[in-house]
Amino acid sequence: MKTALAVIVLFSLGLDLAAQSRKPAADGAPPQTFAQAAGQPAGPNLNAILSTLQQTIQAANGDLSRLRIERWKAEGTEKQQLQRMAESLQKNITMALPGLIRDAQGAPGAVSRTFKLYDDVTVVYEYLSSLADAAGSYGKKEEYEPLANDASALEAARRSLSGYIDQAANALETQAQKPAPVQQTQTVQPPKKVVIDDDPAPTKKTKKKKAATPSTPSSSSSSASSPPQ
Repeated sequence: MKTALAVIVLFSLGLDLAAQSRKPAADGAPPQTFAQAAGQPAGPNLNAILSTLQQTIQAANGDLSRLRIERWKAEGTEKQQLQRMAESLQKNITMALPGLIRDAQGAPGAVSRTFKLYDDVTVVYEYLSSLADAAGSYGKKEEYEPLANDASALEAARRSLSGYIDQAANALETQAQKPAPVQQTQTVQPPKKVVIDDDPAPTKKTKKKKAATPSTPSSSSSSASSPPQ
């Protein structure tokens, strides 16, 4: 069991990190869903998958709380490691998974948020399966069977999430490969230019003709016309 003990230690440490790192997404605009991108409804029913997942983790949390690992037929160090794994599982199930499920419910079809949930479910499933195997080896039958059923149900939910993500990714790829719609362009006639001259053309001034003045008779003509003395 030395190899199994080493695996349990790694699982327990990794599960603690998983519970701390899987936090709900920050508030903001929801990412684009594959249903929106592809213009069609989602394939597998995500709400049904999430509902089943919630019921599964609630049952698993109750079964974990009923374990009596201190009474198992194992060495003291191994019991401590198994107890730590059970506590880490409960921490993840009560703190990390509910927030990830709410994120996926808030943005149905969002591949990124659904994949975060799938990733955490995979981690919990692996650790729960290992703890169930340990319960079968060291614990009682009434402890092993509920954990084994929880692990089986969690695996089914994990596979359903995997199928949903796969279909979502295919829909997004199909949408991305479609050619962009060609926009019809209309010929726009350029506007006619209107020239506006702010300086008006100068007007021609007409010169008035001077009136002709009568000519004054010369002195020679006046002397010629005067009578002789």
